[in-house]
Amino acid sequence: MFKNTWLKEKYYNEIVEAIIELLGDKVSAIIVFGSSVYFGSGKDIDLLIILDLDRDFDIKEKLEIEYRIRSILQRRFRDREFDIHVFDYKSFIENLIPESFLAGLALGYEILLDKHGIEEKIIEFLEKLSKEKRILVNRYSEWDLSHHAKVLVRLKKKRKML
Repeated sequence: MFKNTWLKEKYYNEIVEAIIELLGDKVSAIIVFGSSVYFGSGKDIDLLIILDLDRDFDIKEKLEIEYRIRSILQRRFRDREFDIHVFDYKSFIENLIPESFLAGLALGYEILLDKHGIEEKIIEFLEKLSKEKRILVNRYSEWDLSHHAKVLVRLKKKRKML
């Protein structure tokens, strides 16, 4: 997808700017995951957006926000499709379970914005996941999530020490 790191960072910064322009300071975290991270390419960019809300929001509101974000990003970046997943903080934490699609974070993710320590919660989840036997089968392959979680936790902790 990106031939060099500078282009990737520029692209990701523009994504963050577009989302913040739309939602303002409600945005707590933005995370890229999926094939664009673990393969370095993909037909779409998968984004997790965690909002800092003082209330729960219903499914209709969630879908409307996801649609608005997707529309703005696809107008700005015509060469790419976006798969948007919006959570409030509480529901994001509740969904950090092995049965959720968020278990796919074990294959790789990049934090674009993190105001409230979301990455620590993800690493805690991945540490638990690494102790279970979990296999993910998707159109690309069969993945041993426990193995990938172990490796990713080690890498993330090593980077924090640098």
